[in-house]
Amino acid sequence: MKCRFFISLLALMLLTAAAEGQPATDDLVSSCVLSAGENTTYLKDFRVQLPKAATDAAPPVYKANMYLMKNMKYRFSICNAPGSRGELAITIYDQGKELISSYNSSTGKKYNSIDFICNKTGLYTLWYGFVNGEQGSGVGVVCMIR
Repeated sequence: MKCRFFISLLALMLLTAAAEGQPATDDLVSSCVLSAGENTTYLKDFRVQLPKAATDAAPPVYKANMYLMKNMKYRFSICNAPGSRGELAITIYDQGKELISSYNSSTGKKYNSIDFICNKTGLYTLWYGFVNGEQGSGVGVVCMIR
């Protein structure tokens, strides 16, 4: 079990070292994947960079669709880039209905990761945005919990 984890970690490190383009973002993705925990399997990452919301306008969001399977448990982790003004949050929607969010607007509480048990197989919409419409950049990582 530990051997598989270390092999996966080594492969992730090699892929990160071989990648070109955005090394700072790649480091952020790697650290965000590691923060998801040992009992997870990396599935996908989303790199988010959004401007500050204009006055009297809805805050900008990054939307992505992801196919999730029934009876599977997923962990959605979010990590802010160093120097980012805003705090990244994720909200998961199913056919326009909000299911779960990493930010509770009524209490102001923000979570770095949320676990989601999928009750039906299908296409879900992930909304990434920054709390209070602040400008920022960060990474969202989706993992399956074993």
